[in-house]
Amino acid sequence: MVTAYQKFNEAIRENTTRKTYQIYIKQFLDYSHEDYDSLTKLSQPEIEDLVFNYVIHLKDLTEKTGKPSPNSYNTMTSPIRLFLEMNDILLNWTKIKRYFPAKRPVANQLPYTDDDTKELLAATTSVRNKAFIHFLAASGCRVGAIPQLTIEDVNPIEDGAIVTVYKDTTQEYRTCLTPEALYHLKKYLSQRINTSTKDSLFTTKNNVESLNLEAARDIIRHIRRQAKLTVDFGRKSTKGKSQNHAFRKRFSICLANADIQSKFIEYMIGHYEKQDRHYFKPSNEDLWFQYKKAIKILTLDKSEAMKYELEQKKAIIDDYEKVLQNKVNEIESRHQKTIEFLALEAWREKMKNYFQKQLDGKGHVHTDKKYREFMEKFTRTQTIDEMLELMNTDSKTRDYFEVFKQNQKE
Repeated sequence: MVTAYQKFNEAIRENTTRKTYQIYIKQFLDYSHEDYDSLTKLSQPEIEDLVFNYVIHLKDLTEKTGKPSPNSYNTMTSPIRLFLEMNDILLNWTKIKRYFPAKRPVANQLPYTDDDTKELLAATTSVRNKAFIHFLAASGCRVGAIPQLTIEDVNPIEDGAIVTVYKDTTQEYRTCLTPEALYHLKKYLSQRINTSTKDSLFTTKNNVESLNLEAARDIIRHIRRQAKLTVDFGRKSTKGKSQNHAFRKRFSICLANADIQSKFIEYMIGHYEKQDRHYFKPSNEDLWFQYKKAIKILTLDKSEAMKYELEQKKAIIDDYEKVLQNKVNEIESRHQKTIEFLALEAWREKMKNYFQKQLDGKGHVHTDKKYREFMEKFTRTQTIDEMLELMNTDSKTRDYFEVFKQNQKE
């Protein structure tokens, strides 16, 4: 027989969510002195009173110690709600949520600045950690997505790369890497032993084991702890900066400052609407075209940013020069054709006059009937095309024409 816990546990899709839910449901059960099965045997009014008293208990703790944060109440009660609903116990959660205390301004909401990120880079000598920082800063990728990334998820395009995040899931999207970030990633991978396409993009320090979620989250935390960084000032206030999420905030602001279209910004940070998941499917080329606008802003080494900008300007100038040269060649070709046309037209008029004089009895008079018929037809031609078509029927005139063309070349 299926247990109450099994119904609850199987309803949780993500492992990270499961761990969080198990912590908070256990806290509730410890408070209520019940277990999973005994809780489901209580009457609905008893359970509702139990949940109400638990919320009041949490509020007392918040008033006395400041913990839990009022912003965490929904997270702490969501596993309780899921457990009850999966066991067919329905409470009025709209009413229960009204007992929650007012939320406070969320801490650590500021983005990293360029100087912050440079401080983090300067605080570590690890090639992997430097590549990790550059990757988060240039892609805006969630740190929670790092363990799932493999080497084949990074595909070069021009001098940067396209990164596929949450590949083969309903949450799949793509973002990009700057040339600077790609350089540091390649440098890190070059010292790795396991670099097949299916291997994890980032590994533990032994360069063999895949980097799990906890280890990925800890990389920036350890760097900030080991070094006295100005970025840590006020980190528990609204002016603080989240260890990993501040990269995403910086990324979003950089893209907005580069005048990238909002749909592309939402797509590259994985925040696009459900409807857009079905209809907004940009190609890699479309994505890179938009992302390139922000490369200068996203690049941390400004000398590299300037170098990239100069290369882009040179590429634009080269393109304009190619277009200009093509136009010049086109004009010269048209001009040459015009000269040739005028020369042919002058020759046609000259031959028409020559043939007409003979037909009028002036100069040498041909008695050959067929040749006289040819001369009569030639004098009636109105265009060069008519003349050329007629000349195919007379070898002598073709000979004259060949001499004419040779003279034109000389």
